[in-house]
Amino acid sequence: MMKKKPSSVTSPPSPSPSPPPSQYENDAVSEDAYAMMGPTLPSDLITSILSRLPLKSLGKFKCVSKQWLHTITDPHFVSTRRSFSLHNPNLLLLKKTPVLQETHMKKCTRIDFCSLNFDGSCKNLEFSLCLSDDEKNIEMLPSKWDIICFVSENGFYVCNPSTQEMVKLPEASCCTSGEVNAGMGYVKERDEYVLVHLFDKSLDIHVDYDIGCEVLRLGDGKDCEWKVMEANCPFVVRGWGVLVNNVFYWMIWDEYDHPGDEAIVSFDLEKEEFGTVLPPEGCFDPHGVWSLVELGGNLCLVDNATRPFTMDIWVMKDYENQRWVWDYSIDLNGYSNDLLKFIIPLEFRDGKILMDAKQESLDYYDVDNKGIKRMDHLIAGEWTWLRLYTESFFSLGSR
Repeated sequence: MMKKKPSSVTSPPSPSPSPPPSQYENDAVSEDAYAMMGPTLPSDLITSILSRLPLKSLGKFKCVSKQWLHTITDPHFVSTRRSFSLHNPNLLLLKKTPVLQETHMKKCTRIDFCSLNFDGSCKNLEFSLCLSDDEKNIEMLPSKWDIICFVSENGFYVCNPSTQEMVKLPEASCCTSGEVNAGMGYVKERDEYVLVHLFDKSLDIHVDYDIGCEVLRLGDGKDCEWKVMEANCPFVVRGWGVLVNNVFYWMIWDEYDHPGDEAIVSFDLEKEEFGTVLPPEGCFDPHGVWSLVELGGNLCLVDNATRPFTMDIWVMKDYENQRWVWDYSIDLNGYSNDLLKFIIPLEFRDGKILMDAKQESLDYYDVDNKGIKRMDHLIAGEWTWLRLYTESFFSLGSR
């Protein structure tokens, strides 16, 4: 199969709002001055200092000297900077707006990006990009890394907000049902992103479903292509896939005959095989509001409806024996009833569970004191999506 180069996506014709000036923007020092300073600073200290600077500043500092360019592009520094970013993620707010391209009089969608740090004191970036798709058909896959993914009727797009680079991925297989079921995750061992696409390939109206599977691996600055798997997905699924320990998981959409039926379908990236996972014994309600998330590197099953104004979170502790443990029970009495099913856990960090309340509020649940701190002032505005994201120079290969 011939590999296809991802195609670039252009910025919208109208200029985007200028981001606030970086605090390092006016720190202009000549290369001679840095050369004089160089011998007085150990290289490991320079690396430590640079790894803590915003990515925008690092982009400018590549021009300071050959030594700094070498340092900033060195694989060890890139790894150190990535580790720092993962422990200090940003909030990424996105809004989609329908627009009309004047040159072609064609409908398209503007995606506005805004990144904030967690206390809201600094706006790290603000820009816009355009997709040649109807805004009603554009969805965004869950993510918490440096690369985000959009999907529409025209295909999949990936974007690195740090570099403001967006590309359209090679064309995926056609899905006869028109539904899009996919999942994206980061595999640290291979330093690559993996996108899995499940597609209905049945052309026979007498066949309920025939679901194929294809995988795309996206490396830093490398070409990519879809690889169709031999294994078919045994169930219709709902929701986006969640990647944990090199295995993707989806909730099963099929009807349940009894509470002991499999509730989750899995796909092992190494074995390229599908499997099933049993729900927590004796408590799973197939008609309830259950969803899958990854928290702290663990697969979690979230129940927002079984108990009134309560979110129960079950954590998979033993993957071989499929043993779930009921770890958290969060009191949601402070929320309106119509908001309950839209509260989604995003991340577990520093003893707190970060939750997205329908893009209206970003909230922390303290595991120790059982309290919730609402931070709606951080995301005031009508945003379409809320994600965590980390800064990086990860290239999408659109050069």
